[in-house]
Amino acid sequence: MRKFKHQKNQQFAILGLGKFGMEIAKALYNYGYEVLAVDIDEEKVNEITNFCTHSLVADVSEESTLRSIGIENFDTVVIAIGNNMQASIITALTCMEMGVKNILAKAHNEKHGKVLNKIGINQVIYPEAAMAIKVATTLINPNIQNHMEIVAGYSIAEIRIPDKWINKNLGELALRSEYAVNVLIIIRANDEVITSPTGDTLLQEDDIIVVGGSNQDIENLSFTANKLSQADKE
Repeated sequence: MRKFKHQKNQQFAILGLGKFGMEIAKALYNYGYEVLAVDIDEEKVNEITNFCTHSLVADVSEESTLRSIGIENFDTVVIAIGNNMQASIITALTCMEMGVKNILAKAHNEKHGKVLNKIGINQVIYPEAAMAIKVATTLINPNIQNHMEIVAGYSIAEIRIPDKWINKNLGELALRSEYAVNVLIIIRANDEVITSPTGDTLLQEDDIIVVGGSNQDIENLSFTANKLSQADKE
C-alpha cells in the first residue's frame, strides 16, 4: 500500500463509505482538498474513485491497514463506519494511539456517541441531527446555500451575494478584514468557477461565494448578506 505524506494542502482520510462517508468525501474533494477514501467493500470504493484523490479497498479496523497508509500523516480523519460499533471504536482508538491529531467520528446512536466521547474523539457527529441543524441554519440564514463543518468550530459555506455587492471587487468589500473569512471560490450563474479570486475580482449578479472561517464569523457574514438582501426587496 502507498503511504501518504503530509503536504501543504490539508489532507483528509475518510474511513467507511456509507452514505455519510460518501458525501463527506465528495464534498471535500469538490472543494479542492486531498481526500483518501477507504472501505472494505470494493463496490463502494469503485463508486467513489472518480470523486476523491485516492481510494483503497481495506479493513480500517486492522492496525496494519492504518499503518500502511500512514494515517498519522493526515490532518483530519473521518471515521464514517456504518452500524459496526465495535469496528468504529477500534478504528478510533488505533488512530488516537498512532497520533492522529483531529478525528471526527460518526455515531450510530447515543450509546455509540458516548463511548466515542469518553475515549477522547475530537468531534462526534450524529448525521440526522447534523442535517436538522443544517436545515435550521438555511431557514435562519437564507443566503447560505450550503454549509459544512470541516473541523470543530470551522466551516466552509456557500453564500449568495446581495445585490449591493454586485460590481464591487473583493478588495472593496474587505470580507477578510471585516469578517475574518477567506473567499475560497466564486461560482458564477453560468457555472463558471473562479478558484483563486483576488482583491481585484469583481462580483457579478447571482454570484455565490464559497467562504471558509469560524462558524461564528461565517454566521456574522451571512447575517449581513441576508440583511442587505432584505433591504434590496423593500
